[in-house]
Amino acid sequence: MNEEDMAVWQTSDVHDTLLLFVMRLASACVGQPTRLVPWNRAAVDTSDGIGRILALLIELDTWTEDIAPLAGPQRFGNLAFRTWGARLAQKVEALHAELLPPAYHAFLCELAPYLLDAFGSFVRIDYGTGHELHFMAWLSFLCQLGVLPATGETETRLALEVIPAYLRVVWHLQDRYALEPAGSHGVWGLDDYHFVPYILGAAQLQDSPLSPAEIADVALYPFSKHREPRVGPKLSLVDTLAYQPPREVHPQPNLYVSSLARIHSLKRGPFEEHSPILYDISRNVAGWPKLYKGMLKMYDAECLMKRPVVQHFVFGAGDAVYLCRTGPGQRF
Repeated sequence: MNEEDMAVWQTSDVHDTLLLFVMRLASACVGQPTRLVPWNRAAVDTSDGIGRILALLIELDTWTEDIAPLAGPQRFGNLAFRTWGARLAQKVEALHAELLPPAYHAFLCELAPYLLDAFGSFVRIDYGTGHELHFMAWLSFLCQLGVLPATGETETRLALEVIPAYLRVVWHLQDRYALEPAGSHGVWGLDDYHFVPYILGAAQLQDSPLSPAEIADVALYPFSKHREPRVGPKLSLVDTLAYQPPREVHPQPNLYVSSLARIHSLKRGPFEEHSPILYDISRNVAGWPKLYKGMLKMYDAECLMKRPVVQHFVFGAGDAVYLCRTGPGQRF
């Protein structure tokens, strides 16, 4: 993808569709708590598309337990992640065959690349917002095709059930195989790996009585590592997703707090030093509606408008709904 391609992408319908998709999920989860599904494929109702996506994610997570990290020192991530990726590549068509009704199997070859790129780079052994974006694009594509019904309940379940389940899978991968942050801005990035949970979490907190500064108060995260060495997360993945700071007036679990809990569980040192952007946002943004709008604007600028993030997108015949505005014959 060159600069000319990037200019086409930035004015394309697919760009607008993806951003609108994130906005619709955010609108669908305003004021609602995160829903933690039973982490057992047999316990998931697979009679609808959302249930089948959850079952798929749970199956992928079992692979992370099955495939042990390789022993011995390794400089950039654990090479066992490539074994995990090879299994995904081998089974991605079968996974989609279980997910999709027979009438949609013709689109399998177009959906598969998005899912393959949604869990990290198996070459570089890293994970970042580009991989997260591939998962959002995969979900959006399923909605565009009609595999998932175009209802508010679908969007609510995607935001409150599927995205947290996806986070549980990729957090497990990050911890198990020591995945490097892909394209990280270091401390000057919002987060080493993610962006979407902050947008959805800010939407969940729209009516919260607590301000962004109060939610980000380090005292509410007693497991934060001020001086201790970094030896892995202090909270389990499910406890991170379910975390509620010890204040009676605090709302139920949400993805913004979960993301802060994840950071405080992993990083050491003062919050303002290891996460200055989040710290500044918490101190300088007055309320959740303004914070949500700012996060969405930053997501568009830092993810959807960046060539390194979107350059690996694959577009084919199934993307007929994504016609570029800049002229006939061009499609993104």
